[in-house]
Amino acid sequence: MAITLPKLRISTPTEPILPGRGFYQLEEDSLYVQVGFFSGTRHFFSFLESSHVRFEIDSHGHLIFIEYSLPRRQWRVAEPFSHPQVVEPADIRWLDFREQITEPTPLTNTLRTDLLLQFQECEQTWNYYLGDSVVLQVDNRDNLAGIWISGIIDDLAGQEISFFRKKLRNL
Repeated sequence: MAITLPKLRISTPTEPILPGRGFYQLEEDSLYVQVGFFSGTRHFFSFLESSHVRFEIDSHGHLIFIEYSLPRRQWRVAEPFSHPQVVEPADIRWLDFREQITEPTPLTNTLRTDLLLQFQECEQTWNYYLGDSVVLQVDNRDNLAGIWISGIIDDLAGQEISFFRKKLRNL
């Protein structure tokens, strides 16, 4: 059964803002976004997906990884392209699992280093950190409105994401 927009539970943050970064895999024409650390307690449990996007979620309902397989040459350049001005920390739990979701509209800057996966247009949204370069947007009912990924790094053969993960292990 397909759900239109994933439902989220937003509450007071319980930990600092996690590291997060987008890596564009040049040989695969896919964007990989890691959110937070991988550890024994924080690993894949379930997913939400559409034709081009897959959200991987841990057993506590936290988003840990995004894969977006639409090549960036097909992302729509939106000018002006401006990030949310107010972003708050929060404890974000994904409440839906193993479902098909709405296909987002990819909006990007001219350099294609920032991306908004827009799931719905809203007059008013609230913005929360998933990671330091990854921001979640929700509507007034805590439904997913969009995900902003900033500072996307070109990656060849997974070298950059591997370096990122090694650096996180040493923190």
